[in-house]
Amino acid sequence: MNFLRNNINRHKALITLICGVLFFLKGFSQDFEVKQSKVDIYISEEGYFDVVENYDLNFTAYKHGIYRDIQLKYDLLTEDSTKEKRRIKIENVDVPNHKYESDPDFVQKLSDNLQIKIGDKDVTIIGPQHYQIKYRVYNAFLFEDDQIYFYWNIKPDGWNATFNQLDFTIHLPASINSGLEDIIVYSGVTGNNIPSTQFDVNYSDGVFTAKSNATFFSMPGSSVTVLLKLPPGSIAEIKPLWPFWSEYGWTLILGVLLLGFYWIWNKYGKDERVVATTSYFPPNGMDPAMAGFLIDDDEDTKDLISLIPHWGARGIIKMEQLEKKGWLGSDDTKLTRLRPLPSDAPDYEEEIFNGLFGSNNEIGEKEVLISSLKDTFYTKMASAKTKLKAKAQIYYEAQAKKMQTKTIIGVLLIAVILFVLFLLTWGLWAALAVIPITIFLLFMTVYLVKKNDKGNEVFSELKGFRQFIKVAEENKLKMLLKDSPNYFETTMGYALAFGLFDQWAQKFEALNLQPPSWYTSYAGAYTMHNFANSFSSSISSAQSTMVSSPSRSSSGGGSSGGGFGGGGGGSW
Repeated sequence: MNFLRNNINRHKALITLICGVLFFLKGFSQDFEVKQSKVDIYISEEGYFDVVENYDLNFTAYKHGIYRDIQLKYDLLTEDSTKEKRRIKIENVDVPNHKYESDPDFVQKLSDNLQIKIGDKDVTIIGPQHYQIKYRVYNAFLFEDDQIYFYWNIKPDGWNATFNQLDFTIHLPASINSGLEDIIVYSGVTGNNIPSTQFDVNYSDGVFTAKSNATFFSMPGSSVTVLLKLPPGSIAEIKPLWPFWSEYGWTLILGVLLLGFYWIWNKYGKDERVVATTSYFPPNGMDPAMAGFLIDDDEDTKDLISLIPHWGARGIIKMEQLEKKGWLGSDDTKLTRLRPLPSDAPDYEEEIFNGLFGSNNEIGEKEVLISSLKDTFYTKMASAKTKLKAKAQIYYEAQAKKMQTKTIIGVLLIAVILFVLFLLTWGLWAALAVIPITIFLLFMTVYLVKKNDKGNEVFSELKGFRQFIKVAEENKLKMLLKDSPNYFETTMGYALAFGLFDQWAQKFEALNLQPPSWYTSYAGAYTMHNFANSFSSSISSAQSTMVSSPSRSSSGGGSSGGGFGGGGGGSW
């Protein structure tokens, strides 16, 4: 009784195992099986080989076709136990009499596998089908000191179908004489190192012929691999003339690009060495906005804001700091126009002044709150910056400006060309390296400006004046104030444009100097120290308000499938 029960249990276990295997094969077969496959390989002594794969298969459900994946990237272990990364190259892909898609060369460089997708997305098929796949393989020989190896998976383990018959031939170059002792065929699960007994192998007239026997059956996860020994020197080893170039040549090209840019800058953008001329005053007839531009070759917001104290010192405006209203309010600043600008004022100065107070022809005082300029004045500021830059060009070499424009266009065009070239030749990471280099060069084109003789002369005075603002001593300031009592008022706008106002004002705190009369505060009487703090706060608030722009709002809505992580998949 126990014997019968045990036999029943064993039969149940066997039936379960068989059902499991059938289910496993069904799950991986993707509704087709390969009735017969034949692979022909033609080895060239020039270092490559051609592969022709033929498949006679049967679809048991409607499908569009098949796909063929070929692994491109390998980790090899050499004779001295060191690791070598190898990437083979596939070219000349063809699938006669069928519509197909194959990854182009640059996609191969980005991925570890080449996929050949055969079939028509608008057509489904069922039943017997024949496919032939042709391609050429480079960099797939193993070269050792005393031997060359051809080591190829005739049927890789990634096929999602069962193979019922598999034959292959290997055609050697005419110059190679070989024999059966030079070839080994392996089959079964990956890693099996026992020579296969499922193939009958013959050799005649430079051709190895292998035919699977009647017991051959290869399921998904199993492979068929051939190892063929070839005489040393019989196959050319395709090596780059300069290995560094084949792997990292893109770094040299980017280096040349950077050197080329440096040469252009050195010739067209590098200012002549200018020695600072000791100066206690700004250049005659130059306002602080222009001085601020020339000192750093850039139209900063602070350059144009420096016109406010410049107007105050000349009695054109007055400025008042207003106390905040309510718990949540903030201090405000009121500017009052006392008289119009002089008729010879530059256009960028008029742009700011008229933007604040309206037409310069109006008579009488006119007031404006800085807070009222929020999100509206930025267009006036942008326009004034453009005009300031244009006005400053009399101090610069015209040729340098033309070269700046040409360089920007050239950098963009070269970047596009290099991105595509690097992607095709060295892969994704090399192509991506072009992006930060391009951004850097475009940023550096700002410095492709060169002052002319007039500009260098003025720049020499400005450097000396800026240096004096940094290092001025008390005794010298006393002498200047004795000769020019309004010295601080007339120079504070320049210090503001240079970004040195706080440092400049601090030097006058111990000199018992009265703060400018054109600036008042709700706090009442104040010292030079209090003035500097109050004015810095007011001018900082004015600067941020006058360049503020309206923020763009989003809808805040959503939709089904509208978020990140989209995608899907299915069988072909």
